[in-house]
Amino acid sequence: MHVPLIISWPGHFQKGLRSDALVELTDIVPTLLAVIRLPIPEYVRGKSLMPILTGQSDPGHHRDFVRSEYHAALGGLPNASHANMIFDGRYKLVLYHGNAVSELYDLQEDPHEFHNLWRDPDKQSVKYELMKLCFDEVMLGVEEGQPLVGRF
Repeated sequence: MHVPLIISWPGHFQKGLRSDALVELTDIVPTLLAVIRLPIPEYVRGKSLMPILTGQSDPGHHRDFVRSEYHAALGGLPNASHANMIFDGRYKLVLYHGNAVSELYDLQEDPHEFHNLWRDPDKQSVKYELMKLCFDEVMLGVEEGQPLVGRF
């Protein structure tokens, strides 16, 4: 999160454009496909950055939230190595799968993530909304498997 993305194509993209819009790495593939004028397959999860890069849309907004996954990120700690992160521009939620405690930060009030709000009673509705959003995004990104051939 908060990793700069630099894209340049002189004569095609706006020169000197700066944006704080939320983007994901998944947005690079559809952007490159749009650049070479190939169709974006429906299974591609990203969203092309071309409208921002060419000045056709507001450079301040691309997505309402971003999600990322971590696997084997915490050096062998049991059940702590699989996580999902969701960030909506203010709140950052990190879910460590198989653990009772995860992380929730209000980056507007706590930009350095010193105060974990996971158990804060006043932030439970924010936590559950972000958890639902994360669950929905994970499920929408999962391969559906074989087509059904019967009722069951």
